[in-house]
Amino acid sequence: MHPSIDHTILSPSGRVSKRARKAALEREAARLFPPGTFAPPVKSADDVMRDQIAALRRSAMNLRDLAARGMSPRKFLREAAKLEAESDMLEGTLNGR
Repeated sequence: MHPSIDHTILSPSGRVSKRARKAALEREAARLFPPGTFAPPVKSADDVMRDQIAALRRSAMNLRDLAARGMSPRKFLREAAKLEAESDMLEGTLNGR
């Protein structure tokens, strides 16, 4: 089976201009993949809040790990405690809904 060629974009010499090639590719892409095909699903407010809670907990874990290795232990432990408190507060508001 031979590949399908859009002969409307070919010139008599068989070459295709950049403009024609770009326009043809855009037409084919629009035909094959309608708008929204690859769009990510819309996240709800709860999903966004869960992602934010997870990010805060990851940051706190990283700070605690750095403190355990001896890197600014007091400062990083204090900052990790703040992040964990913030994530707990957000989780409380999420569960209270």
